[in-house]
Amino acid sequence: SAVKSMDGAVNSFKNIQELKDKDSVYKRLSAHIVLDLPDLSDFSMIRETTNRLENIMTHARGSNAELHRSHTT
Repeated sequence: SAVKSMDGAVNSFKNIQELKDKDSVYKRLSAHIVLDLPDLSDFSMIRETTNRLENIMTHARGSNAELHRSHTT
């Protein structure tokens, strides 16, 4: 059973190797696919805003815990 699986895998590997040939269908199709990448500066701004919000929330949680302790002691 394992030998049959290995024999069947040979064709799959051969097909994968053919993908990198310059005349493969994959190469010809991918040459026509256009990919629009987003403006990466937007992501850095979002990351910075997220970090600020996380810091504010962490600080607020710490302040609430201290406030709660001062009322219970």
